[in-house]
Amino acid sequence: MVPFPMLPTDSSAERRLYEGFLEQLDETYVVYHSVDWVLAGGVQGEADFVIAHPEAGILVLEAKGGRIDYDPARQRWSQHGRSGSHDLDEDPFHQARDEMHSLVRILEAQPGWARWRPSYGYGVAFPDGSYEHDAHPGAPARYAIDRDDMDRLAARVAGIMAEWFRSGRRFGGEGMDAVATALGYRVEIRAPLKLAFDEEDRRIIELTDEQAYLRAFVLHRERAAVTGPAGSGKTILATEVAKHLALSGKRTLLTCFNTKLAEHLRSSTDGTPNLHVVHFHGLCVELAREAGVATERDPAVDERAWFEERLPEALEQAARTLGPRFDAIVVDEAQDFRAWWWPALLATHREPDDGPLYLFSDDDQNLYRGDALPVAPDDVLPALPHNLRNTRRIHEFVSVFHDVRETKGKGPEGRAVEILDYADDEELVRLVEVVLLNLVEEEAVPLDDIVVLTPGGKDVSVLWGRRRIGRFTLSDRPEPGTVLWSSVHAFKGLERPVVILAELATGHTRVDLETFVYAGGSRARTHLILVAERDAARALRDRVRAASA
Repeated sequence: MVPFPMLPTDSSAERRLYEGFLEQLDETYVVYHSVDWVLAGGVQGEADFVIAHPEAGILVLEAKGGRIDYDPARQRWSQHGRSGSHDLDEDPFHQARDEMHSLVRILEAQPGWARWRPSYGYGVAFPDGSYEHDAHPGAPARYAIDRDDMDRLAARVAGIMAEWFRSGRRFGGEGMDAVATALGYRVEIRAPLKLAFDEEDRRIIELTDEQAYLRAFVLHRERAAVTGPAGSGKTILATEVAKHLALSGKRTLLTCFNTKLAEHLRSSTDGTPNLHVVHFHGLCVELAREAGVATERDPAVDERAWFEERLPEALEQAARTLGPRFDAIVVDEAQDFRAWWWPALLATHREPDDGPLYLFSDDDQNLYRGDALPVAPDDVLPALPHNLRNTRRIHEFVSVFHDVRETKGKGPEGRAVEILDYADDEELVRLVEVVLLNLVEEEAVPLDDIVVLTPGGKDVSVLWGRRRIGRFTLSDRPEPGTVLWSSVHAFKGLERPVVILAELATGHTRVDLETFVYAGGSRARTHLILVAERDAARALRDRVRAASA
């Protein structure tokens, strides 16, 4: 699927549909959002969505949010939402039908219409309501998408398009190109939004023209290292590059150091053929076992040495036994990799010296103190220029703790970052409970939108040791009814609308404390709350004041 970028709209129904189509439809579909055209004589046509498929044809879709009612006595539809209730000017099914006929008139004027003429039809989407029965004969439920379909949009869109399908119409690539020409769209990368927070959160994930250009630029090179600060879209670009390579027929590896990031990458690329997604040490174990190389830890070797040295050695040995496996390799958070891991990883590449290799990194988040990247200086591209993940206030705050002045915040203004302080462990736990209660009960933030991050892992985190914070339960994996907890290290490359960065203490060196604030705070898209031991909170406030003076 190659989508339009999300155009500005006040319609939450259109936003949810766009995000759902982008996430659930495969890449054989092209979805056009909020398009218009002008017919001969100056008559204008428009549609909320036009969905094109090289075999199934074209579906014109009208979207109506809120509760929609039909009064058969008056033969009028009405819409009920936050701004009140009103009658619709036009029957939505008739509106969609007219939009379809208007679009067909435009397409008929394109060269070769008789040769590539598609199947075409129309439908109506009611993302907020249920539509199970025909309101009248001209409004059939079989042409409708309702709230119960939002998690199965691929099947529902295919079903409606099948209703309109006419055999013997080839459409194909020529027709798809003709539709693109008629509507005049531009392709831009965009990440699916899975978490609903507020309008700010919905605005800050769109990628810029510069990044869309960079994606194309990267793919015209055999090797490239893409650098940029937290929030600049490196992970999205890494997944898009990997998917493109895999869909072009190359057996592609997408890897990283972090296990949680690998899970995210895997879910973001699920169903992509020729693409293998696994974290680095998982790859070591996977191929070593396949080759019959031992992976059980020797008790005489400490755990760190086992992971940093023995498992990469096992990978290199396995690659010699099994032979090269991948045509292209993409690495996210590449700054985490040790220098001696690269030969082991490249041993799995069919062209280890000059074959396709794409690295995405941010040295300011080098928490694992990885080494230099294995590419020539000319292959290191200029840093990405924009922070797209965070609101401007979050971007400005974390920029105090690492010098990213050349990076511009592109998000909405957002709310101020909060720094809260505590005296001891008991006050820390009570304070985090109050923060969670305020977010969930007063601000109606879903639990799924929140993560609690701590500098230390499970063995040293006070909050993880408690697990139960008032009525809230912490979990190290996304689970219904729980609050996600993670160390800052393990959450690198991931994000949430709301981050509670807790257990910041003066026990860390200033450099470590500021690195944790930058790496952890930049995980927040719309709201960041720091919970720091009293002296650490004072130091952080002083640092912010000095930077703004």
